[in-house]
Amino acid sequence: MEYQGYIAEIEYDDIVKLYAGWVINSGPSSIVIFETDNEENLEQVFQEAVDEYLTWCAEDGIEPIKPHTHTA
Repeated sequence: MEYQGYIAEIEYDDIVKLYAGWVINSGPSSIVIFETDNEENLEQVFQEAVDEYLTWCAEDGIEPIKPHTHTA
């Protein structure tokens, strides 16, 4: 899943019945982590998490970590 250049990896935990996702192209630490119990709104939750991160950076005057591009 991709949004504004950020790419998310998603896993489903059958024990807690949650989808968990995180940005995988932002360096050694994920800048965005999100979760939902509904597969149908995964994309929306991911996009909201990225938007919240970018808003937080803007409000605090911090340069957001840009997504890294992978070349094959």
